[in-house]
Amino acid sequence: MHQWYQQRFGQAGEPLTSLADGVATWPETATTVAVRLTATGDVEIRAPLGLQDLIKAVCRRNLRRVSKAEFRAEAAQDPASRSGGPVSRPARAGAE
Repeated sequence: MHQWYQQRFGQAGEPLTSLADGVATWPETATTVAVRLTATGDVEIRAPLGLQDLIKAVCRRNLRRVSKAEFRAEAAQDPASRSGGPVSRPARAGAE
């Protein structure tokens, strides 16, 4: 990551020390989650910033990686253009 990040984003990225360290740099806190199935069939979850934002469907920038300006610019884009398809969003309580 530290080798290509500067070319793409114009600032140096620090070398990552582990899987959890890498996941902790993802742009939104709700996406800083990795899940894998172990050799024994157990599910292992790495969530260095916790699971609350994911569970509550909160979109918040990761302070470690994303500036306010970058986050606002990304949030202003059409979600379908970012993901390659439609995005389903949970209905808000009381919304009609």
